[in-house]
Amino acid sequence: MKTIRVGSGAGYSGDRIEPAAELAEKGSLDYLVFECLAERTIALAQQVRMKDPKAGFDPLLAQRMRAVLPICAKNKVKIVTNMGAANPAAAAEATREIARKLGLERLKVAAVTGDDVFAYLHATTWRSTTARRSPRSATGSFPPTPISASPRSSRP
Repeated sequence: MKTIRVGSGAGYSGDRIEPAAELAEKGSLDYLVFECLAERTIALAQQVRMKDPKAGFDPLLAQRMRAVLPICAKNKVKIVTNMGAANPAAAAEATREIARKLGLERLKVAAVTGDDVFAYLHATTWRSTTARRSPRSATGSFPPTPISASPRSSRP
């Protein structure tokens, strides 16, 4: 059986960068994982992305990648992260640009996408499952019944 060594480069968005670089250098790793996403983090990233469609990823992504990409490339350590937050494609592109500037043009960078429901949520208003429940969602299960986003009547 093959052993795979995985190291944690971050446990939250604001985690220190130096230990990740040290792990990449001395940890004999196969994978270095940066776990930087939580509900609050993605909400903040979504707000940033609304102002700038090319933003919305972890603000420390560039600093982290500059610190670990050369070491990881040299030691053949693969990086796995969710620093893309609300914009994984832009984070991947930023990482490619950093790699290019570091002389690592051949480095493979990928992004997993497909879970962005922001446009859908923006177009639909959902009735609270705790306020009123339809017969189809009597248990309060997801998804709640959509209601019109337009006002029903004027209220005083």
